[in-house]
Amino acid sequence: MRLTVLMSLAALAFAAGAEAQEGARPAAPPSGAIAPAVADLRLADVIRAALSRGPLVEAARARVRAAQAARSTARALPNPILTWQVENTPFPGASAPVGMDRETSTFATLPLEFLFQRAPQVRRAEEEVRAAEADLASARWLVALEATRAFGRVLAAQAALSAAVGLREGLSELATFNQTRVSAGATPEGDLIRVRVERDRATLEEALAEAELARAWADLRPYVPQLGPAPWPRLLIDRAPTAGVPTLAAVVQRSQAAQPELLAARARVAASRAEVSVQRRLSVRQMGLVFGNKRIGPDNTMIAGLSLSVPLFNRNKGEIARAEAERTAAEQELEWAERRVAAQVEAIHHAATLTAARLDSLAPDLLERAEESRRIALAAYREGAGSLLQVLDASRALAEVRQTYGRALLAREQSRLELQAASGGDPLEGITENIVEGGQR
Repeated sequence: MRLTVLMSLAALAFAAGAEAQEGARPAAPPSGAIAPAVADLRLADVIRAALSRGPLVEAARARVRAAQAARSTARALPNPILTWQVENTPFPGASAPVGMDRETSTFATLPLEFLFQRAPQVRRAEEEVRAAEADLASARWLVALEATRAFGRVLAAQAALSAAVGLREGLSELATFNQTRVSAGATPEGDLIRVRVERDRATLEEALAEAELARAWADLRPYVPQLGPAPWPRLLIDRAPTAGVPTLAAVVQRSQAAQPELLAARARVAASRAEVSVQRRLSVRQMGLVFGNKRIGPDNTMIAGLSLSVPLFNRNKGEIARAEAERTAAEQELEWAERRVAAQVEAIHHAATLTAARLDSLAPDLLERAEESRRIALAAYREGAGSLLQVLDASRALAEVRQTYGRALLAREQSRLELQAASGGDPLEGITENIVEGGQR
């Protein structure tokens, strides 16, 4: 009877597997933090938190405001210059000149260089705003993808720790079971030694997995600053199938029209071309229309004129050459961006299609069959028809299937996000709420 109870306990311990950590419910965290006992952490939650007030996103948004302010400056009209001057008046303490009437002039000068310089300046500023807005979209995607990678690392570490805990507990129960069998002379002592060695190794693997989980959380927490101190919530990921992968032609077409990196590169090319026009028109730096009044004694006369700087020496030759070189550099960078994005779109589309197809082709009872295989191996060993090695292999295979399946689900989600990034979508577009822990049901 005692042997039967011990064998049942061993079977239950192995069946626990990845669920070993689910039963523990941590205490409530400080105010303002996510409560692990109440709220599980989903990938959608991480992305939303990373994009809501992320420093990198806010920095890019501030650069958009700076570009908009520069555009306002470029659009502003120049202020007129008011001048008042007096002639033929004595110095303080001196006598007035004889035979010369005092002359007083009041006139305004309206700068006119904006008539031919303002248009390219405004065009350059508007393109810089577009480039900053595209950089903001790129920053959002950078943060979303980096947060997803950090999420994946924690998810993998969480699954590895859960598997290590389940394996260690199962081996501990099996060691107790074998100890009883050895004492009864029903099992060779070599099996007991092997189980204890495997149990100790599983204990070390558990410690390493726990340390890796702590390091992984250190990578993820900057994206979710509202998280309190450990213990942290479980990570969950969608298992339900997502929408089908769009065709490559549709992704390429959308990418050419909306991909942030391409939009930013094109805007910088347009801004550099406008900069060349600005520098060329700066050859005439000053031009103004003068109008006013001149009073000579009791008489008033009109002042009218045009002031113009004569470009006898081309003082802006160096700036023109600089602007043309920067235009060439921007055009080459655009060409390189188009090549790289085209290659990335093709590769990411292939990865997304392959991952989705492989997951869809898997049997829905994959995990159940792996668990059944372990149960059969354990039952055979209990009846003396199987070896200890078969039990250990089946247990490790179950843990590896769970981890691999979870990584595949995360890879599908990453491929979907990368495909959206390559095609110019929004990071929060299409995020679903159907989730399971570590890729399990």
